[in-house]
Amino acid sequence: MNAEFVEGWTIAQTLGEGTFGEVKLLVNQKNNSTVAMKVIDLKNYPDALEMVKKEATIHCRLKHPSIIKYFGQRHCKDSYYIFLEYASGGELFDRIEPDIGMPQSDARKFFKELIAGVEYLHNNGIVHRDLKPENLLLDEHGNLKISDFGLATMFLCNGKRRRLENSCGTRPYLAPEVLSHLPYQAEPSDIWSCGIILVSMLAGELPWEMPSDDEIEYKLWKTTDYANHSPWCKLDTLALSLVRKILIPMPSRRYDISKICSHRWLKKSKSCDNKVSVPVCTDRDFDEARPCYSQPALAANNYPTVSIPPNESDIHSFSQPTQVEDLLLSTQLLTSQSATTSTNSSIQKLVKRMTRFIVTLSPEDALSKLSQFLDDLGYTWKINTAGLVTITTADQRLVFKSNVIPMNNQTLMDFRLSRGCGLEFKRHFVVIKKSMAKIISKGPLMWPVAIVTNTVP
Repeated sequence: MNAEFVEGWTIAQTLGEGTFGEVKLLVNQKNNSTVAMKVIDLKNYPDALEMVKKEATIHCRLKHPSIIKYFGQRHCKDSYYIFLEYASGGELFDRIEPDIGMPQSDARKFFKELIAGVEYLHNNGIVHRDLKPENLLLDEHGNLKISDFGLATMFLCNGKRRRLENSCGTRPYLAPEVLSHLPYQAEPSDIWSCGIILVSMLAGELPWEMPSDDEIEYKLWKTTDYANHSPWCKLDTLALSLVRKILIPMPSRRYDISKICSHRWLKKSKSCDNKVSVPVCTDRDFDEARPCYSQPALAANNYPTVSIPPNESDIHSFSQPTQVEDLLLSTQLLTSQSATTSTNSSIQKLVKRMTRFIVTLSPEDALSKLSQFLDDLGYTWKINTAGLVTITTADQRLVFKSNVIPMNNQTLMDFRLSRGCGLEFKRHFVVIKKSMAKIISKGPLMWPVAIVTNTVP
């Protein structure tokens, strides 16, 4: 795996995957600086070229504190590379505890940063069209960054505005007009998605599968009897007031960004939050000492309009892990020429993350036990390569992977979302972890460096 990509830069790890390729972490051998590299497999997906060029064209023009930085692109016969800021704080969705959410003060901070980034996009005639927690990353200081512009498009150019027609995005976050198959205005559709993100941060759940009158939960929302039902009963009065102004089915009546920014909920102080009863995560099933994260979808560029299949479950999210401080890195191996022999020694970087645990078994026995538990729990699974298991839920709406990694006399089992809802993935992880509780290491988690040797091509 570890190989020199270009002079001075080593591919340290595959961070995630998507429909058309992977995201890899590049580490500079001299100063250990990092860059995220999205690799599009044009050999197997030649039709992805135009979409990636569109994404790159959009992303390269964006410069804002709440937008992930674009560094450049490289194109060869079989691959298209996009180089982006490595968001070492991971994904926003990994800060959201299922069915609980996060402290209201944190949600307010992230929502302000999200709205600032969306306002910048709209002022530049760009609509994102796939805003969701998995596409919102955090830098090392915990600042939110909008990522993944694969479905973004221009709606305003040289003063000329156009309505959009393509129904694309992720269903729970879609505005109702996007599902209508009629032309719709760009900005209100992004604002609706921001409202759903706010609900997920405050309540730890999504309000509906999609905003359709076929959905009981959505129909309830449009009545006067919603307030005693989840997730709305988890929101305080001011937060619910703001959500009610954003999640208005009629786009022309929906709050715009200026009205959102002037709402009282956004102006509340942290001290006021402390007087409100807000759920706090106490779930010991989630790992280790502090929250950990995983960076999601990194985007490409160039665009007009990019359509996706009606069922967004066919779209995989690119994802990265997290904190640079937690990447267990032997700088000697990366910087010292003496570390290179006939094979190139390099590091498998490991990141503290919520969705992993260590078991007191060999990798072979751990894999056997995992397979047994997955069968008992009704999952479909297959072993792709040695130590890598792809797991699919019974309804096939969620796909995630477990990487079985030897660590001293134990085995690390690292789970990563491949396709589907991040919150639902966490719920399934908790179920699997509970089922394997008897073989999970009870001692303090040690994070040794796993050494990997590969011949440099």
